[in-house]
Amino acid sequence: MPRAAPPRPRPSPAAAYSQWLEVCAAAGWHGTPAVEQVPVRDGLGRVATVSVRARWSVPRSDCAAMDGIAIKAVPAAVGVWQLAAASFTWVDTGDLMPAGTDTVVERERVQFGADGSAQITGPAPRGLNVRARGEDFPAGELLIPAGHRLRPADLAAAAAAGHATLEVARRPVVAIIPTGDEIRPVGSALGPGDVTDSNSLLLASRAEEAGARPLVSDVQPDDPDAIAAEIRRAAAAAHIVLIIAGSSAGRSDHTAAVISRSGGLAVRGVAVRPGHPVLLGYTQLGRSRARPSATTVPVIGIPGYPLAAAVIFELFAVPLLAALQGVQSADRLCQRAQLACDWTSSSDVEDWVPVSLAPAAQHSDGLVVATPGRRGAGSISRLMRAHAWWPIPIGQGKFARGEHIDVHPMTGAFP
Repeated sequence: MPRAAPPRPRPSPAAAYSQWLEVCAAAGWHGTPAVEQVPVRDGLGRVATVSVRARWSVPRSDCAAMDGIAIKAVPAAVGVWQLAAASFTWVDTGDLMPAGTDTVVERERVQFGADGSAQITGPAPRGLNVRARGEDFPAGELLIPAGHRLRPADLAAAAAAGHATLEVARRPVVAIIPTGDEIRPVGSALGPGDVTDSNSLLLASRAEEAGARPLVSDVQPDDPDAIAAEIRRAAAAAHIVLIIAGSSAGRSDHTAAVISRSGGLAVRGVAVRPGHPVLLGYTQLGRSRARPSATTVPVIGIPGYPLAAAVIFELFAVPLLAALQGVQSADRLCQRAQLACDWTSSSDVEDWVPVSLAPAAQHSDGLVVATPGRRGAGSISRLMRAHAWWPIPIGQGKFARGEHIDVHPMTGAFP
């Protein structure tokens, strides 16, 4: 009897991601951002799709930077000196500089005489307390590059430079489908064996942090027909579909078969821990009156353990959402840290370890100390207490206390 072929090795996360996108593209998926215009006040967190340049200089004219008197500079003046009433003009902060003046002496250094003259203490060089035209930025200067996620200061600069609206990427929609006969909505009374649907909350919140709009379904039973119907319904309004749980090989795990039947399965299992049973594929919506052509929507089958769900979202959903928003780079910030303890990982997988960060002791070159949490993909507390991810590359397994490592700070997590 011939021997069974050995199982194929799981691809690395990077190889799996590339393979997934290739299969989706071959099925007709186009991962390009859709564009819309929004009022500048509504641009926070959105991604600019075109470069934003100043329509005019800021300030638009020379203006006073302090309350005081506007004068023609007296570079050689020292000590106490006198100005006739006709040789200065009172100005407030922001006022245009009067013709023939180029300097503002602040009110605190001016004493007025009975005849209207001004007695000034100290020097008054040209340009003192004056904001020159274009000092902040001149007309035409690049303020915001395309692909930049907009911050409060970006919005203020754009408005100051003459922009009332901005061209941004439309927020991608992430459909999240929780599954499982034992899963109950948040706030439900729990019976023996019941589990609160905290994973949907975790992934929806992280999707919003990544600039997307989450669309969470009701909990679906462990029934392949029900899950398939919900995928079709959710995908009609989404740019990516996440199916929580059912990705492994248990008796109630139907996600792989459902993805295959609704579109195609590109990757089954990845060399990552936690989260190795992840499924990557797509669903395809047929033509209809509303959709004249078939639509392909990427799908991720996410393992049900909270830590595994978080890792898989970072590895596969975050870069896809960045591409759908035209973000120039989805590279994560990297921080050097010192390992607080000896650590061993399996060298045949990319191990994502949540770590807490704390200030290091003296003589540590200013590094923070990274402490890995206890093992366990089902532990939500590991994620809650962590400040950063430590992705251990395939082929590396043993680390000694005090060794320098590279960690990726989590969004909004500060030690």
